[in-house]
Amino acid sequence: MVAADADLEAAADAVVRGGYYASGQACISVQRVLVEEPVAVRFLPLLAERVKSVAVGDPRLPETRVAPLIDEAAAGRVLEWIAASGAGVMAGGHRDGRAIAPTVLSGVPDGAAAWDEEIFGPVVCVRQVPDLDAAFAAVNRSRYGLHAAVFTRSLATAFAAIERIEAGGVVVNDVPGFRADNMPYGGVKDSGAGREGPRFAIEELTVTRMAIIRP
Repeated sequence: MVAADADLEAAADAVVRGGYYASGQACISVQRVLVEEPVAVRFLPLLAERVKSVAVGDPRLPETRVAPLIDEAAAGRVLEWIAASGAGVMAGGHRDGRAIAPTVLSGVPDGAAAWDEEIFGPVVCVRQVPDLDAAFAAVNRSRYGLHAAVFTRSLATAFAAIERIEAGGVVVNDVPGFRADNMPYGGVKDSGAGREGPRFAIEELTVTRMAIIRP
């Protein structure tokens, strides 16, 4: 979510950083971006400009951000979802050699697989919303609830997002994939139950015993 008071440059950087690493083949990649309408006209060109610099090519090269997907079936599915989305294509949407070009779709509707499902490809979907209430509602309509992020300069907005977004984690002013080992990581709804992380992994493998002594 990009609020009207957000640092738009930082938000655009984060979308590119979080949307195209591992060619988007990550459950925590940035796939859906909700932007408040007053700043959408400024945010979208910032995003489009940054997408141009995403390197496509050999995954063995350090500068490569987007490479061929895991197999041909995955690539075909992602291209089908793009074509069926009925959305405007701001960038990409086609093959770039064996890879899919870094793609930005605008105005993807509810009901389109590219919006409703985990795409696992280099595709970011952007939608304008009139206000934060509409953004929260759009997030919570999803059957998934792994991690979310909100960009804002307002603590009130940050805490509203933490309180109202139905997800296992909410990150303020960074990508939803931001992690440290001591953090509990996991989701709600169809994003699963339980938490990862060293402490939580130890708890999974620990037998907790209780003893009661009545004097």
